[in-house]
Amino acid sequence: MRVTQTLLSDRALAALREGLSRMAKTQNQLGTGRRINTPSDDPAGHSIATRLTARVATLDQYDRQATAAQGPMMATNDLLGSLSDLAGRAQELAVAGATGGLGAGERAGIATEVNQMLEEVVAVANGSEQGRYLLGGQETRTAPLSVTRNVNGDITAATWNPRGVDGTINATISDGVNVQTNIGGTAVLGADTDSTFLPALLVQLRDALNTNNQAAVNAVIDQFNAATTRLGAAQAQVGGQLQAIDRATSANDTARTAAKAALSAVADADVAKIAVDLSQQEAVYQAALHAASQAIQPSLLEFLK
Repeated sequence: MRVTQTLLSDRALAALREGLSRMAKTQNQLGTGRRINTPSDDPAGHSIATRLTARVATLDQYDRQATAAQGPMMATNDLLGSLSDLAGRAQELAVAGATGGLGAGERAGIATEVNQMLEEVVAVANGSEQGRYLLGGQETRTAPLSVTRNVNGDITAATWNPRGVDGTINATISDGVNVQTNIGGTAVLGADTDSTFLPALLVQLRDALNTNNQAAVNAVIDQFNAATTRLGAAQAQVGGQLQAIDRATSANDTARTAAKAALSAVADADVAKIAVDLSQQEAVYQAALHAASQAIQPSLLEFLK
């Protein structure tokens, strides 16, 4: 094969272009800190890195959903604590009001406190978080409890939203973990037709005290026991849901750490090694440039300038 000046020039220029390409790739790796920046850098590694990146994104989405659920659930937990305190106090007042020897005036005084507690129970049960009612089931934009009042403004009855207050809201917060992120109103206060419906019990207790009816006061004590037991069960349910969120978040953190470590092992560059490689490539390029200047005729070099 005859080696011509043109062939030598072409080969020299091709070597220079290849050297520049290698340096550009190495500089990109050094600048990004990543060994794999395009599929052509490492097709198999790029596929693994893409899968791991998607895995991290999924775990991040799980955490966003867990965080979105955690706020309302914590607010619900506080709401249940307030209702439990009110129900416990009402039960104490019922026991006190059933005590023999109390006069009408004394029972009327207790009735005044019970009436105030009734207002508090309704207000707490209609509590919201970020504009969404906590005990409304899926009807989060409508107050779950509505009341009827007499001419004096006192509550005579309370009813749940007729559209329902027990619809569940669920969220996927980790691999295979789907949790309920609310609690139904009837699981907290009972159905509004139930004899242990807390607002109705308070109405009964208040009215019995106001009429100085000791027997009627005594009759609601056992029903308050059932109401407080139901509230305790609701608190246990919400506590379990919060624990499930905490466990899922912890599992997500562990999985994310592992995925990021695997991604780093596959895609991250060894910066120290890349810096050495770049220095060597620059030296090789300078040597190739010098050799090319010797191989290419001066006239051609002038043309290239």
